[in-house]
Amino acid sequence: MSGNPVSQGEFHSFRIEMRDYMKQQTQLMSQMVELQTKHSNLESQFMRLERTVDDVESRLRPVEQSQSGTNEKTKYNRDLIWLLLGVVSSALAYFVRK
Repeated sequence: MSGNPVSQGEFHSFRIEMRDYMKQQTQLMSQMVELQTKHSNLESQFMRLERTVDDVESRLRPVEQSQSGTNEKTKYNRDLIWLLLGVVSSALAYFVRK
């Protein structure tokens, strides 16, 4: 700012350059909004899928437990069967020895 006036050509090129920068900034802002919208949509889709997985998991867990024998009733029945088998095998062993 030495006091030299700006020529009309310099001002014109500066104006064109600023216009180009403003267009680029507008495009970048548009892309940013688009990406933010995509991110928001993906995030909500992920949350829906996570809720669906949690729901399926909560319905599947009792079925898995009943098939694998990890629920309490099955454990009790399994222990009772082993106890009865132990008693029967002990009785058989006792009678075989006599």
